[in-house]
Amino acid sequence: MTHSLNRHPRWKTTVTGLLGTLVLVFSAPHAAADEKKDVNTLKTPEIVITATRTERELQQVPASISVVTAEDMTRSDATTLADLLQDVPGIEVFDQSIPGAKRVQIRGESGARVLVLIDGQKISEQKSMDGAALLIDPNRIERIEVIKGPASVLYGSEAIGGVVNLITKKGGTRPVQAELSTSFDTSADGISGYASIFGRVDGFSYRLSGTRTDYGDRRTPDKTLDNSSYETQEFSAFGGYDLDRVSIGVMYDSYQSDINSHTPEETTGDTLTYFQLDLPQWDREKISTYAELRDVADSVPRMRLDAYFQNTRKLLKNDMDISVPISPAFRNMIIENRITTDNDQDTIGGGFQLDWIPHHAHYLIFGYEPVFDRLDTATTTVSRQESPMPPPFGTQTESTDHYTYDAAMDTHAVFLQDEWSLPCDLTATLGVRQTWLRSELKNTNDPSLEKGSTDDSYPVFSAGLTYDGVDNLVLRGLFSQGYRFPNLQQLFIGTVHGSADPTFPNPDLEPETSSNYEIGARFDNSTWVADITGFYSDAADYISTAPVTGGRRFVNVDTAETYGAELTLGYTFPGLGLTPYASTTWLNRKFTKDGFSTYDTGLPELKGRAGLRYKQLFREHIDFYSDIYTRWAAKAEERLSDDGTRETHGSWETLNLTLGTRFGRQQHYFTTLNLNNIFDRSYTTARSTLDQPGFHAVIKAGVTF
Repeated sequence: MTHSLNRHPRWKTTVTGLLGTLVLVFSAPHAAADEKKDVNTLKTPEIVITATRTERELQQVPASISVVTAEDMTRSDATTLADLLQDVPGIEVFDQSIPGAKRVQIRGESGARVLVLIDGQKISEQKSMDGAALLIDPNRIERIEVIKGPASVLYGSEAIGGVVNLITKKGGTRPVQAELSTSFDTSADGISGYASIFGRVDGFSYRLSGTRTDYGDRRTPDKTLDNSSYETQEFSAFGGYDLDRVSIGVMYDSYQSDINSHTPEETTGDTLTYFQLDLPQWDREKISTYAELRDVADSVPRMRLDAYFQNTRKLLKNDMDISVPISPAFRNMIIENRITTDNDQDTIGGGFQLDWIPHHAHYLIFGYEPVFDRLDTATTTVSRQESPMPPPFGTQTESTDHYTYDAAMDTHAVFLQDEWSLPCDLTATLGVRQTWLRSELKNTNDPSLEKGSTDDSYPVFSAGLTYDGVDNLVLRGLFSQGYRFPNLQQLFIGTVHGSADPTFPNPDLEPETSSNYEIGARFDNSTWVADITGFYSDAADYISTAPVTGGRRFVNVDTAETYGAELTLGYTFPGLGLTPYASTTWLNRKFTKDGFSTYDTGLPELKGRAGLRYKQLFREHIDFYSDIYTRWAAKAEERLSDDGTRETHGSWETLNLTLGTRFGRQQHYFTTLNLNNIFDRSYTTARSTLDQPGFHAVIKAGVTF
């Protein structure tokens, strides 16, 4: 295929990256860095903002939340943003044959039910079967906050399964600073280079960043997966100004990608004889601004206003050949379809938030959020049919269909949350949100569809309770409701991609809803860290597809009951820097569709990670760390119908090793070596269609000065 990004020869890219690594490690000047922390402590309390929309220590948050820090990212073997989340309890990463556009699901809820935010602002995706991909460079991320379970009260539709909030790096601490890094992944000759200049002068802060990533086809223990390569590049700019009580800022970022899609061998057969899907363009461009006032009055600690414009452009190419039997006397009729779809989506959004303390025992958060999505889609299908008649009677015909769709969704929501301090070291968190939506198919030339609109208004509620009367221990419980309104594709447009048959829209779809219950305990005394959560979710009116004449149609037919537990445990031996640790998820999910029920839903009942970390300061300026660990998952079976048809992903486990160091006068250099799948196991993770890489290394190096 023709790539939209400039591609260099693989050997030249590899040599350039390795030379860049040497330059980074041996040539950068010394400079000041952040003050070192005690290497013999396991962790310190994280300040999170996602779960309550205001700064709170992780220990005090009633929701189940995980944080991935900048240090975690540096040491990780992850090569995509989604992979950074693969070891978070409750999360499953899947690719669906597209390694360059991975998504996440939380506690069994698909990517379409997980809300992705960048600095609290949503990545909206109105034409997708699996939700928004994480279209942002990992090098730009300061930390990731993940809410597991419904967060619709604070964040609205799409947050029925949870929220992934990507918090970006902003300014620095000195007038001029810089950050350079590079990585090389031997599993696909994948190389990435990142450069950023940033700083702060008299209240003004800034950052300019750029990244380019180029990955070839993935090598597995059995073969190389053709058409699994991808390229991405990103540029971003930030400028802000801070006074004692006022902060303002503006940010621009542009993300471009060219992604190939591998076709597994089992995709084709007697009927579908050829299939290839590619995404030569999946781009995102965004400009955003904010203004925040602090200590407005004794009872008003904060006011914040956000606004943004975002354009997402996705070009899909889907080629397929279909063999249609006519009769035993003739050969099959061959239909060649060449389908191109151009999705152009504009999103204008914003929000207003007011923090108010009407009484010393109450901390109220009030907010209003409008989001306006406009989707323009054009689909062109070139169909060639070869007659089954033998020569000289056989003929070939060709037809072209070009359909356009203009659709929009307007969303308005208000929310209110009260953090109520009670006697006996108890804190109650109560929240409510009211959402109003209007969706409309404004125009189309597709004769099978009619213009129209649909409206909805829906409230959701949450209630949480925490107890912190024991040092370093917090007990918590939470009830939360989830809500997801169908997207424009499901309501009005449908899709002709992904299978031999089209999927038709349904303007009469109802919203998906759920109720979630969870209890948990967190303990952290900088030696022991333990976090355990038990949860139960009851969801209704799931949107799926059902067969109809000529294809399939979106319908509300599915329900799901999900229950399970998540555990994170670690202990640091004082003075030794040794930390054995483990994290695991137990998940059981009952899926019901048209009276057919099954617990085989394509997810492993158990999965996790366990290992031994070591971190020690050698001499004065060398900080060494290592991590030997195993990842594993139980067998995952998916029962597709009541006739016994099922798909199976076998159980798997890998052994992995990380070695790394920070060094230099201010420890501003870093190098990391990750050796993954050391025993070269052949395996496929749940919800994915691609085999995972065999034994490979990921090498990272960088400098901050």
